[in-house]
Amino acid sequence: MARIEQLIDLVEQAALRRELAAEVATLKRRQQFGLVFERHIPETTLLLNAPIRVGSTVVKRRDPKDTPYRVLEIRDGELIVTRAAPREAARGKKATTEEPATESVARSDVLVQKAFGETIYPVLTPLGRVERGGDRPYHAVIEGENYHALELLGFAVAGQVDVIYLDPPYNTGARDWKYNNDYVDSSDTWRHSKWLSFMEKRLRLCRKLLRPDGVMVITIDHHEVHHLGMLVEQLFPDAQIQMVTICINPSGASADGLSRVDEYALFCFFGGSQPVKTFEDYLSEGEKSHARWWDGLLRGGSGWTRHSRKNLCYPIKIDAAGRIAGTGDRFEGDDESARPLRDGQYELAWPVRKDGSLGIWRVDAARLMQLHERGYVYASKRDEERGTWSLKYLLDGAVKAIDAGRLEVRGRGPHGEALIGPKAGSKVVAKTMWHRGRHTAGGVGGTQLVEALIGQRGAFPYPKSVYAVRDALDTAVGDRLDALIVDVFAGSGTTAHAAFLMNAQDGGRRRTILVSNNEVNEETVRRLDRKGWVRGDPEFERHGVYLSVTRPRVTAAVTGRRQDSTPVPGAYLDGREYSEGFEENVEFLRLDYLDRTEVELGKRFQELLPTLWLSAGSRGKRGGIDPTADFSVAVDGPYGFLFRPSGVEGLLAALEARPDVAHVFVLTDSEDAFAELAEQFPGALTMRMLPRDYLRSFSNGRESAG
Repeated sequence: MARIEQLIDLVEQAALRRELAAEVATLKRRQQFGLVFERHIPETTLLLNAPIRVGSTVVKRRDPKDTPYRVLEIRDGELIVTRAAPREAARGKKATTEEPATESVARSDVLVQKAFGETIYPVLTPLGRVERGGDRPYHAVIEGENYHALELLGFAVAGQVDVIYLDPPYNTGARDWKYNNDYVDSSDTWRHSKWLSFMEKRLRLCRKLLRPDGVMVITIDHHEVHHLGMLVEQLFPDAQIQMVTICINPSGASADGLSRVDEYALFCFFGGSQPVKTFEDYLSEGEKSHARWWDGLLRGGSGWTRHSRKNLCYPIKIDAAGRIAGTGDRFEGDDESARPLRDGQYELAWPVRKDGSLGIWRVDAARLMQLHERGYVYASKRDEERGTWSLKYLLDGAVKAIDAGRLEVRGRGPHGEALIGPKAGSKVVAKTMWHRGRHTAGGVGGTQLVEALIGQRGAFPYPKSVYAVRDALDTAVGDRLDALIVDVFAGSGTTAHAAFLMNAQDGGRRRTILVSNNEVNEETVRRLDRKGWVRGDPEFERHGVYLSVTRPRVTAAVTGRRQDSTPVPGAYLDGREYSEGFEENVEFLRLDYLDRTEVELGKRFQELLPTLWLSAGSRGKRGGIDPTADFSVAVDGPYGFLFRPSGVEGLLAALEARPDVAHVFVLTDSEDAFAELAEQFPGALTMRMLPRDYLRSFSNGRESAG
């Protein structure tokens, strides 16, 4: 390095000399051993809804790969721009050309381009919600660039996350991901360096979100597994890191060399956390995790009509709450349409087959009531198509396992059903090689499940099996019933779906925060381009992964119905029908951007509310906040606001009646006033000063680039 430094001293241009010296100093500080890659490749992204200011870098929507422009002037929706030099565009700096060539473009014809490292002020804009979970917390499914979303989550949930599950692009060389709005393929000589730079930025932000005893799980295949392993070791020297090999394609992938059947999951355990024991080790023969404990009470098959076992064709009384209240006499006679549908206050559920004729239940009336007393049979939902109820019962093998102590009853669910799971003492530590048919990506938990939910073949390539993700989360935090789970490479939404399964299995209240961009695949982009549709057009955007797969898949999983309102056909491995859905709440949101000045002036309080709601645990609805009052407390959410010092006494009184409130946001521009006010509140409360804490979270000492 000494010779290079001597040569630098000979550079006459002072600015260039200083910049070269700074780069060499950075090189000297790097480690001499371990993973070495180019960290200075600039990464940029396009923002659909960012404010444009003088000095902003923009690109034309119809040619986003063209040289970026710098905004010189804004005139009534028209922008006066000049081409930005590549270095300026990458770093967000202003050009130094004395007399730049300029042109006028419409505001609607450009998108803002940001280099990572530039200051942004992201917020969440609600897009809609699904509510089936009563007072359960909301899952958040966010559309947006995941680097900026991670910056937002750094403000909202830093230090609160139990597990981060990441399924990043595998960098196969098959144009499966983008860098700076362009596909990366095998011809790109910087492919591995770009991927590592891409991952390093995001992993650093992810680490800040985790609790001290949090867990990070990263899936990958053979293309980058060794690079990723070294990167993780360098970034997280304090973590216990183990790699799990998962068989996801028993048939094998045809390619050069050996037939590949696996991918990998890197588990990073922080703060002394350890793998959670599970019902099986995922490798040993003869073990069956999450077996088909529940099954439909109606016996299937063409031969099981009511004439085959007349004593099994009887009505089951269902009360107004949808619970079993007793049984009636078996059906007699020939006219099945004459069967009674009610018995006083009770609706009668008959074993009605798909063709409308009467069939039989799997157990007789006496056995059914015995099962009912223990919570081993329940009415799952009203089946309008058949004009009866769907009922589930616990299989005999599961009942015997409970009696033998291998399974245990942990409580009762919303339908009165027993919540069962493996007995704690019977659990084992998962092994580092997993071989289960349910983990197959193209099987019932992966491709087939997504196609059933979306109602379209090939809707999403290579989805993870929901059972592989569930088992990974079980291994990471299966014992944390209220865990917060984050996935910023959400794809089709498998991680949220896996959390739904976990909650349904053990009565947990886990919530997820998912982030997925709305990327449109390359073939579709070419087709839309021929029709004149480009990035930012509604017709273009609706083909993106978030709008066409992530949101519809999560919605269908919760409601049990596709976008066309038809029931989702099929059943999970435990016998639960897809159409039953889940008792969960989900909020769909979009990552948008604010202007700092407007935030400072208090003009964007309403836009900040969804982000503040997320930071307070995403519980309850956001309504009922009145910023014109001295104070305000969310109607059913655990947070409140102090808008003026005169509201202190009123807010303290309100908090006495609302012991669930754990977060208070104080709106003031005086740090001294905030400190004085905060002293008057209970120390257990989380107090935040607005807009200071929000603005500082993103400025981070950097010059604002708008």
